[in-house]
Amino acid sequence: MDNLDVNGKTALGSFQKLGNKYLTNKICEHKFDEHFAELKAWQTELLQPMAADIVRLLISKILTNQRDEIDNTSIQIMREVGFSFERAFQISGGNQAYRENFEMPFLEGMSECYRKESSEIKVEELGAVKYVEKALAMIQANIDLTSRILNEGLVEEVKSAFVQHYFTDKKDWVLSECDQMVAEERNNELESLYKFLKYIPNYDFEELKSNFKNLVEKNLIASITNLKGQDVHMKFINNLLECHIKYRNMIREIFDDDNSFVTVLDKVFVRAMKKNTMKEANIPLTSAEMLARYCDSILREKDMPDNIKVFQELSYSFKTVFPYIYESDVFEKFYAQLMSGRLIQNSVRSMEPEEEMVKLLQQECGSEYAKKLTTMLTDNKLSSDLTNEFTQTNVIGIKFTIKVSTNAVWPMSDKNVLKFTPPNVIENVMHQFEKFYLRKHNDHKLTWMHHFSPCELWINIYEKRYIATMNTFLLAILLLFQDRDQISFNEVNTFLNTDENTLARHVAILVDSKFLKSDTKEVSAASTFKFNAGYKNKKTIVIIPAASKRVTLKENSKIIKTVEADRKGFLQTVIVRVMKKQKEMCHNDLIAEVISKTEGRFSASASMIKKEIESLIEREYLSRKPDNKNVYLYIA
Repeated sequence: MDNLDVNGKTALGSFQKLGNKYLTNKICEHKFDEHFAELKAWQTELLQPMAADIVRLLISKILTNQRDEIDNTSIQIMREVGFSFERAFQISGGNQAYRENFEMPFLEGMSECYRKESSEIKVEELGAVKYVEKALAMIQANIDLTSRILNEGLVEEVKSAFVQHYFTDKKDWVLSECDQMVAEERNNELESLYKFLKYIPNYDFEELKSNFKNLVEKNLIASITNLKGQDVHMKFINNLLECHIKYRNMIREIFDDDNSFVTVLDKVFVRAMKKNTMKEANIPLTSAEMLARYCDSILREKDMPDNIKVFQELSYSFKTVFPYIYESDVFEKFYAQLMSGRLIQNSVRSMEPEEEMVKLLQQECGSEYAKKLTTMLTDNKLSSDLTNEFTQTNVIGIKFTIKVSTNAVWPMSDKNVLKFTPPNVIENVMHQFEKFYLRKHNDHKLTWMHHFSPCELWINIYEKRYIATMNTFLLAILLLFQDRDQISFNEVNTFLNTDENTLARHVAILVDSKFLKSDTKEVSAASTFKFNAGYKNKKTIVIIPAASKRVTLKENSKIIKTVEADRKGFLQTVIVRVMKKQKEMCHNDLIAEVISKTEGRFSASASMIKKEIESLIEREYLSRKPDNKNVYLYIA
């Protein structure tokens, strides 16, 4: 092959001398093209007769250099051989002649050599892992060498031949260990396997994705099954996040951030969030409530002084988990319920994270979704301004904060308002505020929600001061012991003017909290109570449970019922809007359109939608077409 290079240069020099002689003797009027003559002679006299031998020699050189240390001089010569074929044949015969005389024989020869060499590898002895590593090293060496010798198009064709014999033909055998690699999370081996499979044209990674799905599903379900304790919501979300981070990083680092694997991961998490899966995992709450309670706990956390850090943590957690919750309306209900509790109880660690969280909900779900939450924040700000103005213009004698909430917005019902006579110190302030407020808003009506109102009472026992937090009703009971040692159940009821069941329930709370002593085992109308002068507690700040208005398991069904009622109204609104625009629509098209409009909020079934269509027909918003009962008409 070295001689071919020398001969080519010698021939070109000869034709240059011949050209100069022609021009000197004026034998030819036009310039003699010695380069064309050289290439033509090179093609007809040398390359065509020896093409098969040259191609065979070039293949041998390439394969030798793939295995041994590469010699730069040899690479330059091999490169010139390939280009000499290309130049010589293209100048007279074009691309087809070049391809027939060089490329096709070269590719056939390379492919046959690859087939023979790959068949000689004892894959069973080598093992799948080592074979994959060997194949990856070989193809990289192949690409590195051929890209320095051949043109770009030919490099790709040679690589394809290599892939066919070393990769595609060995795929099924290599995949026989795939399930074990994934199950044992042998990440280095999986990374090599993914790179190996990626070389195979149009490969869909179905076996690898199936095993990856099984791995994630197994570990995710195990991490959320049988969780116990008061902080079950924190464990649930934290375990979800831990699992998501782990396998999202695995996709990023092992599977080259392949979107098809991200889709597999997403589907597993969506399934884990569904009611049936939660029930199988022995979790009594919905995933929507779990996330709402998680947000509530983070926003109440007092030990994190950095508000930015709090929101960043919450934002990441929310953005990761929320897309997998298929009932966003349920989340909104629980979030609003818990947010109202934080605002009313002054349990908000800072308003900044609260406001940022509502903005995040607006971004993720739209302004309409977070409209009520925004109004709640506005009410809270206005209440703060009202409190400042009221306390500056009135002498009230106690620390007083008012929360005026819009009745139709806040998730609080006035149906179960505690009816009793508040203590004078509270009642006097109430009357003062009513006069102050109604002067500003004479068309408004105030309803005092004592069962939501947290109060702080300082209790001094043997030179130790306790700060007890409770609702107004409990405060009214304890204040009765300021000027008496004991009091009967009936006397308490006379002062508070309430029903016996309500009173018994609240007195029992104070007895259980050890602030009161009862002369009977069960609190009843026959009981007499004493203040516990021997009360002791390691804590200085004591929260009496009734003052902490949090969403309980018993309230879940009530919230779900309000969600179901809201869904009916939402479906009817969507149906009317669609029909108002379309005027006329067949049943199946209307069902499909309404389902598309509810996606992301909740999963609307065809039967749910059909029921609301019938309701709208009864109320004469819609009608059926007389000649086709399967078509609906909009009634203006």
